[in-house]
Amino acid sequence: MSEPNSLYVKIKISEEKLQQFFRDKPTPQTIDDDWLSWWDSREMYSKQALASIPVYRVESNRHLFDELINDLNFACFEQYDPTSQNWTFVSVFFSENYTEILPMLAMLKGLARYQRPDDTGVAILYDFLWGDSSVMGYLDFSDQQASLKAYTNIAEIKPSILSTANQVLENAVDSFNKRLED
Repeated sequence: MSEPNSLYVKIKISEEKLQQFFRDKPTPQTIDDDWLSWWDSREMYSKQALASIPVYRVESNRHLFDELINDLNFACFEQYDPTSQNWTFVSVFFSENYTEILPMLAMLKGLARYQRPDDTGVAILYDFLWGDSSVMGYLDFSDQQASLKAYTNIAEIKPSILSTANQVLENAVDSFNKRLED
């Protein structure tokens, strides 16, 4: 049985635009070459063609993130730094299933349009905890777009980005363990 991969998101975005994103609902994504190239690069059992990209059915994007944060099974943490204007969100136990990650990737791709043209960021779904070096998904945010990269191994991730992601996830695990003790 496979184990859940972790989700790490860190993007630069103004607080006003982030709050606007949180107020809005998830928007549908069109299957394009970016989606198809990424999907084709994935290895999975009983792989089917990418025919649709599910969308979360929630009141707002904020509602979804609150649900994840409040559900201990996901071990989530978020932070906004007003000085650097970086929003960080992590889920230590996000998913091991490609179909399940599609709506989150779609939501995050939609987040890019709220950024300023010079804002950047990353979102990574990878095996942080279980000793495998696999990458399920990698989004690169730039020019108000989020592009899926065909990365399959953490060795393909820029070391400084991976180091930061690992440290933030380690801190989230510590916070999660303390939360369970209380």
